[in-house]
Amino acid sequence: MKAIEKELDKLVQTVCHKQYCRICAKKDGVLRTAEATHHIIGRANKMLRYDIINLMPVCLEHHRQIHDGKINQWDYIDTDIAEYLREVKNASYKDFLIKIANQTNDEYLKECRDVLKKYV
Repeated sequence: MKAIEKELDKLVQTVCHKQYCRICAKKDGVLRTAEATHHIIGRANKMLRYDIINLMPVCLEHHRQIHDGKINQWDYIDTDIAEYLREVKNASYKDFLIKIANQTNDEYLKECRDVLKKYV
């Protein structure tokens, strides 16, 4: 792994710092501090690896349960975000770049804000 990738991976872990576990909050109504940052679409997907929309704050217990298949992560993700992630996951990198290039800055920024509103 390249040094820059290692640094970006460390940075990604801080994105969800001081947030609450999304599963605890939705499932149990408990606000437990997230101890991990889960990649909804695995890190092997280069287009989504560092996309903050692809990150979910979770406690260690729920992170383990997601990876063990005991929790369906998609049950805790907003429909718009899930649709975006599936679209990007299944797009070729070329198609993804063409879509972004064809949008005006205003359209792209509005789309980003709309998706990010779900997290803020």
